[in-house]
Amino acid sequence: MKNFKSETEKLLSILYPSRCAACGCYLSTDKKSDDFLLAPYFCSSCALSVAWSSEVVLGEHVFDGYAIPLFYEGAVKEAMIRLKFKSDVSSVPFFSSALEREIRCKFYGVKFDTFTCVPVTRSGLAERGYNQSRLIAEKVRIDAEYDFNLLRKDKNTGVQHVLSAEERKRNIESAYTLSPGRDVRGKTILLIDDIFTTGSTCDACARTLRLSGASSVYVACAAKRRWIDENLIFD
Repeated sequence: MKNFKSETEKLLSILYPSRCAACGCYLSTDKKSDDFLLAPYFCSSCALSVAWSSEVVLGEHVFDGYAIPLFYEGAVKEAMIRLKFKSDVSSVPFFSSALEREIRCKFYGVKFDTFTCVPVTRSGLAERGYNQSRLIAEKVRIDAEYDFNLLRKDKNTGVQHVLSAEERKRNIESAYTLSPGRDVRGKTILLIDDIFTTGSTCDACARTLRLSGASSVYVACAAKRRWIDENLIFD
């Protein structure tokens, strides 16, 4: 049975070869990365530019803690762009597994009551067809109840990444509300998002949850931009 399964998998890989989540090339055996964590998702060339994050989050924030496994650069950046703007969801399992490992490491001992994701507006969902943060969150396995509709985004904030830190903060204020019928009083919430830039989005969501009675809010983002200096200038 085992041999039959392996032969079937070989045949399927020939008929339906997977592609690199960053550059889109076919992942033939000789092109796959030697890193077992990256091999299913990236070719050997793109895998070299995957950078695991160890950088701290600067500035004062509303949330109580953070977990961010990757830097938003190289293959990670390309994979995220394909996910957000080219309907290529092949990188979702990679981002989810990286995030799950980081959550278990950084938040060891924290008992979450609920985990959720940063929402998008109805128009944004209609335009893209999905919420990439929710896709990532849905494959994260932690011991907590999930509610991916816990928050609503009622305000269309437009393109955030072209704004300065202060502009992002002002633009995102009052964009998120607690969905009707939800009760987060006294609960510990884990909030998942795709990219951490200045933290304005996570702060806005955390502020809504705290004002609604949540006892604590932790955030987990798949990737973050590198800080260049203490003034929160990012590349």
